[in-house]
Amino acid sequence: MLPIQLCAGYPLQRILARQILLTGFLCLFCLSVGAQSHYFPKGAFSSDTPEDRFVSNWYSKDLTALKEPSLFALRKTQSHDSYRFVWLRTFHHPVAIRVDLTADGTGTLTTKIASGAGGYQPGVLTVNKTRQLTSDEIHSILTQVAESNFWSLSTTWEEDRRGEDGSEWIFEGVRRNQYHVVTRWAPKEGPIHQIGLLFLLTLAQLDVPKKEFY
Repeated sequence: MLPIQLCAGYPLQRILARQILLTGFLCLFCLSVGAQSHYFPKGAFSSDTPEDRFVSNWYSKDLTALKEPSLFALRKTQSHDSYRFVWLRTFHHPVAIRVDLTADGTGTLTTKIASGAGGYQPGVLTVNKTRQLTSDEIHSILTQVAESNFWSLSTTWEEDRRGEDGSEWIFEGVRRNQYHVVTRWAPKEGPIHQIGLLFLLTLAQLDVPKKEFY
């Protein structure tokens, strides 16, 4: 607060009002940063703090728009396994496909799509569908995760070179209080590419034009 001796002719009520407004703006800023940062552990994407924060905030903004829960936060309390594939294409709608598996062997598939573009503003949630998974689908998911060695994959790949345009293929998992995330830039092959195809085409059965698939 400004010193009282500097406030001659400046009503104390106005000074207090400005202090309250400033405090409110700071609180809102902290809440917005916290809301974005809680999706991923600090340092997950880079040892360089600004780069890590940039990637984390970018992904988190889209997940927030898709109204998705934080799997990283749920690892502490969630008793069942969950896996999520997030597809962020520069010029096309953000997509999140989540699988939740319960202890009794059943599971659900949730598919969400936002109205914006993955490389710009994500827009608002426009598609939100949930259905039961079949036992064969659950088997396929668990087999793909195991064969990909997902839990041992590095979060990032040194040979990835992000371009101006392309897509982020992000796969997250939570299992027995463990959390892991792997991201690849527009992969043409490899385990995350295979997982992405399974989630996008086989499970969610999205009809994606060839020119929009990248």
